[in-house]
Order: sequence, then C-alpha cells, then structure tokens
Amino acid sequence: MNRLLEVYSKGLYDSLNIESIAGVVQHFQNISNDTSVDGLAGFFKNKTVQKDEKLKAAIELVEGDSDLEAFMNTLANNGRLDLLPTIFSFFVDYASRRQDNVPVKVTVNEEPSEEIKNKVSLFVSQRMGHNTPIKYEINKTLLGGVVLKYKDNEIDLSVDNKLDGLNSVLTN
Repeated sequence: MNRLLEVYSKGLYDSLNIESIAGVVQHFQNISNDTSVDGLAGFFKNKTVQKDEKLKAAIELVEGDSDLEAFMNTLANNGRLDLLPTIFSFFVDYASRRQDNVPVKVTVNEEPSEEIKNKVSLFVSQRMGHNTPIKYEINKTLLGGVVLKYKDNEIDLSVDNKLDGLNSVLTN
C-alpha cells in the first residue's frame, strides 16, 4: 500500500506549483493532526456512502483549491477516496522528504494540550530550526510522556521507557 500512497503523493507533489506546496503540506498536516481524522477514515471506507457524497466531502476538505479538487476527482475516478486520510499524512512526509525538511514526529498517548505543543515547538525550534514541521501521533498504548523522533535520532521521555529502565535495574 505504501507504493500506492507514494504514487499518489508524487503525482500530487509534481502537479503543484512550488509556491503552493508549503500551504498544501500545512493544510494536510492540520487535517492529519485533527482528532476527527479517524471519523474521516470510516466515512471514506464506508461502502454504503455514495461516491458523489464522498467526493463532495473530499472537495470540502480542500476548501476550493482547484489543484486539490482535481486531485480529489482523480482519486474518485480511480475509486481510491478510501485512501484519503492516509494520503494526507503520507503526503506531509513525502513532501518534507522531497524538500529535505523532515518533520519531528512527536508520539503522545492523548491529544496534547496547548502547553505541551508550545513546549515541543520551543524545543524543536531551538534545536532543529524554526521551520521544522512537527507531526503529532497518538499512541494509546503509551502510558504517558513524550517520544520525539527526528531523522535517526530519538528522545524517549515516556513513562514506558522510565519503567523499562527501572525494571532492568531491579532485575540485575
């Protein structure tokens, strides 16, 4: 499936003007970070929802951008609107790689508060640059804390990591 996501992301990326790529990345990132994206996935995968209803919803998501509307029409014509929520997230990563602007992936166990987002933004801007994008991922199995991944580096400030460290100290 990643190959299919890459094909669509490459097609979209190549069809956009250089000036509009940053806006599309930001827009897709906002949609991906929205907690209601899980509902979107269910909506677009629902076989009882008509294709034209799905297309109408997809076009509403792109807020009148003609390039993105054409992309949504392509997905609809190919019967691939079910991939849309996944494409949003994949495209953000793809475009960042193409622009050599890899995002920091921040994993938390629930939707982060504004205070946490501000602290993470400050940390990232001080250490990796002001324009480094941040992508939040929610992992319900994480007990608490934060895990930051950037390129080949990982900062694990999770409760899980602390418990693993304590466990290894106690068993040795």
